[in-house]
Amino acid sequence: MIESLEYSSIHPKIPIILASGSESRKQMLHEAGIIFEVIVSDADEDQIKSQISSLPFEVQVIHLAKAKASAVSKIHPSKIVIGGDQMCVLHDNLLHKPGSKEKAIKSLRLLANQKHYQHSGVSLFKNGECLWEYSEKVELKMHNLSDAEIKNYVEIENPINAAGSYKFESLGCNLFSYVNGSSHTVRGMPLIPLLNALRDLEIIGLE
Repeated sequence: MIESLEYSSIHPKIPIILASGSESRKQMLHEAGIIFEVIVSDADEDQIKSQISSLPFEVQVIHLAKAKASAVSKIHPSKIVIGGDQMCVLHDNLLHKPGSKEKAIKSLRLLANQKHYQHSGVSLFKNGECLWEYSEKVELKMHNLSDAEIKNYVEIENPINAAGSYKFESLGCNLFSYVNGSSHTVRGMPLIPLLNALRDLEIIGLE
């Protein structure tokens, strides 16, 4: 299904596919007025992660972003495919998407009053070839949250599919005392570098 905004749209010169089911990434492209379609990649992320786990996190997110985009690009070679990935890291340990409210509460207890990092990677593919890749890191620190605050937040937003167990694009931004970097990257995709790349490749413009 083609994704677009009714009130402002940029028609790409080459059709764009987002190889991700992430609601946050879809919303960011919507906000930028980009018309695109979503085709979720079938790349085996667990297998890829096991093969690259010794690499720096900023390299791992690029590998995963490229794997997702490559898988979709091979099936839709004439279109531009965006692949993205995100990793939340605390003390050099990867915090996986919680998958349940109980695990989300446990994760937020670990993050409370601590600095951690969000790594986000993005890539562009066409005809199975990588045209561009990029990764970015943001440093964040959470408030010294009480257990009641953590439980209330999880109950309200149910962030079980979010890296770090929070949704920064909504109530999750209230959890933080300090953020050094782009909010887009925290949400899962370095949007401005991506838009610049699409513009440099003459895929989008405001003519």
